[in-house]
Amino acid sequence: MTVEELQQLFYLDKLIQNELTRLEALREAADIKSPALTTMPRAPGAKDKLGDIVPQIADLEQEIEENIRIYAETRDRLLKYINRVPNARIKLIMILRFIEQRPWEEVADVVGGKETGDSARMCVTRYLAMEESYSGG
Repeated sequence: MTVEELQQLFYLDKLIQNELTRLEALREAADIKSPALTTMPRAPGAKDKLGDIVPQIADLEQEIEENIRIYAETRDRLLKYINRVPNARIKLIMILRFIEQRPWEEVADVVGGKETGDSARMCVTRYLAMEESYSGG
């Protein structure tokens, strides 16, 4: 396992939050006031804004659902990996940082003792390097 793999939840969460913001903006744009009905023909080139937005909303909702599914699968995979870590301190650091997505300094505060954000980060880095050398990777 690499740090990049462990950080995937962070980026998936950011991606989902970004998509939710876009979805909200599309929904607001879709809340267009009804045009006044008239017997006059529409001007050539006039667009149906709502007709354009509704498919975008549907597509984005599907993307969000798919990314939420990927997030849940990734979280489960990372938890299985972290739960196999034999050292309780390293396991706690990994859960706080990569599952709960806390900043390194907050991780250090929770772990306590003389732990700093940098020492917590280095602890994980050393563990991953040691694991890679044992696995022959």
